[in-house]
Amino acid sequence: MTHDLIGYDGNGYSIGARVELHPGLDWWMRGARYGTVVGTRSTTDDRVIVTLDAAGDRKFSAPADRFRAI
Repeated sequence: MTHDLIGYDGNGYSIGARVELHPGLDWWMRGARYGTVVGTRSTTDDRVIVTLDAAGDRKFSAPADRFRAI
């Protein structure tokens, strides 16, 4: 498996991976701490697209270093 994305813990992950949001993010503070990577974009500001477990089908995007593989 190719790890195209590097998480805040320094480890790689890719599309389809289960991830935890960084504790400093607003969504993490609201209880949406985990999700699944469903896509990527070419921009660095919102590169990783994640479907959050606690938010139904809502998608959240952020830089790759705002997540870590679990």
